[in-house]
Amino acid sequence: MAKAPLNIEDLDFEHLDDQELRQAMARINETLHTRFTSKTQEFRELAREMEFTVTLNKAGKEETHRGRRSVQGEDRRRGVSPKYRNPDNPHESWAGRGLKPKWVKDKLDQGASLEDLLINRAETQESSEETAGV
Repeated sequence: MAKAPLNIEDLDFEHLDDQELRQAMARINETLHTRFTSKTQEFRELAREMEFTVTLNKAGKEETHRGRRSVQGEDRRRGVSPKYRNPDNPHESWAGRGLKPKWVKDKLDQGASLEDLLINRAETQESSEETAGV
């Protein structure tokens, strides 16, 4: 027969020794873990019936993305300096990686070469030194 429920305030922890307190804590943790596991399993079964999957992560732990970059996180890649600049619009540049931008394709179609679009590093450094000195 089940024992009558105790009121938590009626429990006298002060009279328990350390070992008895640890045993009580272990039993409480086991009970909570069992309840959590049971409720989680019920929820997963319900989700499976609704064609969902459930993933649980401990609070305060970062979720692993398995190779996917976080949208909110910082981009850890270093910026690549541009190698090519559009002579018609100096605000447009290209590092020479990935697909060629439209302005590069247009210039190449007009007969220019990639060497014509190269940024002259010496000029760039001189102009930046002049700007810094002003």
